[in-house]
Amino acid sequence: SSHFHAKSNRHGQLPPFRISRPSLHMGVQISGEAAPEEGCCSSQHDPNAVSEFPPANDAGGGIFACFTENRGCCRTDVQEADLTSTNVVREANFEESLPQLRLHSALGGQASSASSVTWRESRAGPQEHSKTTASVSWLAEGGSYESCKSLGISLAEGNAILVWGSWLAKHARGRGAVLPRRQELPPEAICAHEEVIAGTPLLAVSYCWATRTHPDPEGQQLRLMGALLDRWLAWRRTASEMDEGRHVSQNVWDAQPGFVDTSGTASTDVAVLLDWCGLYQEPRFTDERLAFESTLRQVGRWFAHHHTSVWLLTDSPIGAEPYGLRGWTTFERAVSLLPAGDKEVLDMGSIGKLDGLDWPSIRQRCRAKRMPPLAPADFLKELRSKHFSWGRDRIVLEDRYLEVFQDMVGSASEMRLAEQNWGDLEVGKLHTSLSSCTRLQRLNLRKNRIGDSGAKMLADALLECPQLLLSLLQLDLSNNEIGDLGVLSLANALPRVRHIQALGLESNFIGDEGIGHLAGALPSCPGLQQLMLCRNEIGDPGAGELAMAMPQCASLQVLDLSENEVSDIGAERLAAVLPSCDQLQRFELARNRIGDRGALRLAAALPKCVQLQSFGIGGHEVGEILGGGRIGDGGAGLLASALLRCEQLRRLDLSENLIGDTGTAQLAAAMPLCESLVDIDLGKNCIADSGAGRLAEAVPRCGRLDWLRLLGNPLGAGGEKRLVDAWKAAGKTEERLLCSQSDATSRALAGYTGWATWGSSTVAPEEPVGGCSRSDNVTADSDKHRTSL
Repeated sequence: SSHFHAKSNRHGQLPPFRISRPSLHMGVQISGEAAPEEGCCSSQHDPNAVSEFPPANDAGGGIFACFTENRGCCRTDVQEADLTSTNVVREANFEESLPQLRLHSALGGQASSASSVTWRESRAGPQEHSKTTASVSWLAEGGSYESCKSLGISLAEGNAILVWGSWLAKHARGRGAVLPRRQELPPEAICAHEEVIAGTPLLAVSYCWATRTHPDPEGQQLRLMGALLDRWLAWRRTASEMDEGRHVSQNVWDAQPGFVDTSGTASTDVAVLLDWCGLYQEPRFTDERLAFESTLRQVGRWFAHHHTSVWLLTDSPIGAEPYGLRGWTTFERAVSLLPAGDKEVLDMGSIGKLDGLDWPSIRQRCRAKRMPPLAPADFLKELRSKHFSWGRDRIVLEDRYLEVFQDMVGSASEMRLAEQNWGDLEVGKLHTSLSSCTRLQRLNLRKNRIGDSGAKMLADALLECPQLLLSLLQLDLSNNEIGDLGVLSLANALPRVRHIQALGLESNFIGDEGIGHLAGALPSCPGLQQLMLCRNEIGDPGAGELAMAMPQCASLQVLDLSENEVSDIGAERLAAVLPSCDQLQRFELARNRIGDRGALRLAAALPKCVQLQSFGIGGHEVGEILGGGRIGDGGAGLLASALLRCEQLRRLDLSENLIGDTGTAQLAAAMPLCESLVDIDLGKNCIADSGAGRLAEAVPRCGRLDWLRLLGNPLGAGGEKRLVDAWKAAGKTEERLLCSQSDATSRALAGYTGWATWGSSTVAPEEPVGGCSRSDNVTADSDKHRTSL
């Protein structure tokens, strides 16, 4: 069978209390083959029995103790037993690991008065019975699924040995090489637990055993692991050289650009967890057996930990039982794919041929699909269809899964389920997991394929989970396929989510009807602070509905309506209620269909929003073609006068309008007086050298200005040079002045994410387009940008 902790029982652990005639020197003789009655511990009679013992006719011995709870078990095949034999006590380790047993009398087969026990009691010993028989929360014990220190301590407590990835890769290149068992590992192969505590990546490998005596006797899986490790280590060394002079993320499996390690160290090797090499294998001494037992209480934690990357070798060796039919591999895959941040789980069965593939290509091809986590009851049902060589292993996995599930799902404050390619079917399966959550505050489902049906199922799940209604603070459904019907379902549930603070619905298919339903629910959400609705299909009627609801949203701080279909009419309705939104800090209307008329009304209202820190307004080319407007020099002048009275304003987005040199000059005159201004976006307008010159004059007097975006304007070489020189002379970061093609293509920039990062995307540099007529706006989420034609 397959896996690692049960391998103790399948091929080699001296089963406690199993008596072998030649080795134990007991006066126990077995005669006859009396069939066990119903419920007896014989695994021949009950394939799911939790007994350590073989059937009665197993060659080489019999039993003298029954572990089942059936008090009617009548084994009459024991004829004599020397129960005082010191050899029995020594071999079975009664003092250390034997609770009271129900012993069969050698004379009449009658059970003694001692109480019966389960296999888990016998394995762990009486002093550890509570740890093994009951699900114990690692979090309650002071552990953490995010701390490298906690992971290292758990590995030490579980008596696991780690192998250096570089040694394993080298060993795999040897002719005829096979995996050595733990007792035969050379010292140079061993990676200390302290290395994991210091940040060395941990790799856990889930694979199938080919035979009972050796998991990989032909070295087939070893060669695959070696080839993969060679590619990973080569890629890692190259990345380390490229990042010379800066620390690299310890989470080298993800290696996101801009993720900087703060620990001061960076490992180019990896610690590998393999059961055959990391756990004591047969033959075992008593202390080795006890060390092995402690592994069972820890293994789920290792596979589920955020710092652990997991390889699933789902291609079973030839002749072996398939990976998906085995109990232990099912468990390892399930706990590895529980919501655990951005940890990496790779299904190496998807790799095909390795020839010509580098590590980034392997990662992209083999990313394991994460499914909604199974509730413990559902996982138990799945386990019943899987193969176990020993039925008791099923009970081990039930307890271990329950512990990890309770810690990582039941007690989770955040579930990051973004970019899983989930549709409505997967959301339906999420229902049972959500009902187990007692502390969930943030649910992130952005960038999936959830439609109206999925939104309804999610809304129903919220209504059926009283604890979730009380705890949920943030719900992000951005970048999905939700339309008006889906929003209607969410709107019906929203008033019941008593403490909701942030709702993300950007980049969906929500129109005016859906926004009408949502606006009707908003007054019942007094704690709502952030509402993200950008990149939808909201027009003036929807904007009007929102305007009616906004004064009743006393806590509203962020309202993002950018990249919709709001025109001057909708802008006027919103401007009318802005003075009553005294908590509003971020208000986005950029890339709609708003022209100078809308800018006039908004310019008059903005100074009354005393907390306003980020503001965007305007239109875009497609909107103008469809009859909308864009802000020109007149509107820019009106906004410039309003800026003088917006003391808290930090970010201004006027991109994709028709602002020329005259309007730029008026903005440049106001900029130095806006002491809080940090970021101004004037990309894709009609600014030429004259306007660039006026901005160059203003830059030295804008002490806090950190970003200036002018991509896509018809700047000449002279105007660009004058602006660049002024920017450098002011001591500002050169990479944060974007005004030419080279700025967008030759610099690896991390965009300004603004003062509020929840639900907002990093602003990527935009490539300029010649002239004042612009194509569709290029944003970080341009793949989801849509307009109604």
